[in-house]
Amino acid sequence: MHAGKTGTSNRTVIDNHLNGHMDHRKLKILTWHDSGFISIHEGYDLIHLCFNNLLLNFTLKEFCAFRRMTKALLVDECRIPFPDGSNKVIPHTPYEGINFSFDPREIRDLVDALDEAYYMQKIHTFLSDN
Repeated sequence: MHAGKTGTSNRTVIDNHLNGHMDHRKLKILTWHDSGFISIHEGYDLIHLCFNNLLLNFTLKEFCAFRRMTKALLVDECRIPFPDGSNKVIPHTPYEGINFSFDPREIRDLVDALDEAYYMQKIHTFLSDN
């Protein structure tokens, strides 16, 4: 997960975004839900996913891969029982020791948000190219 512009670190982009210093006129919200939002900043190959207490940043290619992986978890319904009696979906991350857990409703909400953002990004790209 990294920024698309040479010389601009992901940390700088995130800091600017979170501190309100980013040019908000170029920040496009792709989808907004009760659980969070997904946005893209024009001029950067960077998508921000804010979902509940997560803030993840992806290149467009990484976002598409994350979307495919998350949708596969929904189809497979890979639920793991937790000690509290709940069942959670645990997506793997590229970093050993960093895991996320979602209840079935959360994973469905996340997939819906990812799908909506994916298609909105396609529409935005189409409209800006024409």
